[in-house]
Amino acid sequence: MTLLITSLTQERSRDMRSAAEEVLDAGLGVGCDGVEFRLDVLKDEEADIRGIAADLQTGRWIVTCRPAGEGGQFHGSIENRVERLLGAGPPGEGFIDFEYSDWKRSDLARNDLMKGNVVTGRFNHPPSLILSHHDHQGCPSDIDALVAEMCAVPEAAIVKIAWQARDIFDCFKALDLMRSGVKPVAAICMGEHGLLSRVLARKVNGFASYCSIASGEESAPGQVSLQEMLDRYRWHDMDRHTQLYGVIGDPVDHSLGPHLFNHVFNAEDIPGVYLPLRVPEGYDAFARFMDECLERDWLDLRGLSVTTPHKVNALRYLGDRVDPPADAIGAVNTIRFEEGELWGCNTDFGAALDTILEGMGRPEEEFSDLPVDVLGAGGVARAVVAGLLDLGCHVTVYNRDQQRGQSLADTFECEVKPWDERTNYQGQLLVNCTSVGMWPDIDETPMPAEFLREGVAVFDAVYRPRETRLLRDASEKGCRTIDGVGMFLRQAVQQFEYWTQQSANVGLMAKMILQSIGEEVAEEEDDE
Repeated sequence: MTLLITSLTQERSRDMRSAAEEVLDAGLGVGCDGVEFRLDVLKDEEADIRGIAADLQTGRWIVTCRPAGEGGQFHGSIENRVERLLGAGPPGEGFIDFEYSDWKRSDLARNDLMKGNVVTGRFNHPPSLILSHHDHQGCPSDIDALVAEMCAVPEAAIVKIAWQARDIFDCFKALDLMRSGVKPVAAICMGEHGLLSRVLARKVNGFASYCSIASGEESAPGQVSLQEMLDRYRWHDMDRHTQLYGVIGDPVDHSLGPHLFNHVFNAEDIPGVYLPLRVPEGYDAFARFMDECLERDWLDLRGLSVTTPHKVNALRYLGDRVDPPADAIGAVNTIRFEEGELWGCNTDFGAALDTILEGMGRPEEEFSDLPVDVLGAGGVARAVVAGLLDLGCHVTVYNRDQQRGQSLADTFECEVKPWDERTNYQGQLLVNCTSVGMWPDIDETPMPAEFLREGVAVFDAVYRPRETRLLRDASEKGCRTIDGVGMFLRQAVQQFEYWTQQSANVGLMAKMILQSIGEEVAEEEDDE
């Protein structure tokens, strides 16, 4: 069973003990499965550190005294570090995490670790050994050989390797190592790109995944909080049959998809986990990610949301395996894996159209010849423009990249103008399809406030925050405003049904989205 280990980084041993008791109080298999005492961060005297794990009612503890050279805070000798590690808990219980480089370097350290020789006496049965290697520069070039070498050490019960991930592709290597190790392996990609390796460790039967006791108390870059692992990613429901869903984009931090779909999967008893998947821009990166997933059928990929900048890349990758109107729009925002094949569709089209119709409060026939100005020429813009033209609107597109704008205009036979001319718009409806104003850059706007005109309707496809700077300025100018939440809900409902082939609980999904936005607003107010 893969363990969920909470790393403790309090500076006082008393506080570290209290934290250990707190996270273990819920009971094993309900909360976390064990704790890691980071002895290198403690500021107490040596005597206060000794026996720190002795009072715990479980042997699932790990003591670590990470040296500065591998990202820790301990600056003493190898021998002093070994003494601190062996004195931290009762003999025969728990694990000692010790760096492989020092294991090879010091005969004395090896001898003491295996025989339990410390100044206070001899342990007949010292804790089990985790041999570890941490590289904060990136993935070691010889990682396969290194892990094999560590696994070959007879005294090692567990092998742990962690490195700073350059991109999401490093996670595939981590998952492969955990899945195929001849001994239990914990392979961790540190940093913002490493979430896939942390959450799916249980699916591939890795030794453990490490989390923080709370946000802001991480012991390593990219570590997820205990609460998030339990609630959002449903750690204890995960097994080798868990299906993979996610949102592909760059960036993806703004997406409410993980909050929404993981809650819905839980409520509907769907054995899946939905992750933010940051894939670098460009077709080659998108194609590589898809290929890596498909080469590993044990990932059980089932569904993907596709956001900026990959909607056109998704269409290119899928070829003719798309449902209309994605082919006509020239963009795919939803992918499903069915009976050995990928299929794509575009849920933005209908969602945008219905949101605009509802927000404008007009019947469809009144949109004929309506002048509309659209900001942006990406995947969302293509769906919006297609929908508006279907209603008979006269559309003008403004985009920074003139070539991209012209490509959209050529596809849909609409007018395109340079971005710098957007302030001269003449339409009755202004639509923002760019990411300008999206969280966290909430003070930005694609249209300066002084150019907004009373009587114009303004629709912003950005849904986080719900009231963008553009919509706030527009409201103050007396404009009718339409936020992006309705579009996000509608397209998410269609995605869920496309993936699962079952009806969505629209009320629940709306509640989850509004709850998430409400939490975000409350946090922003607290910060102020």
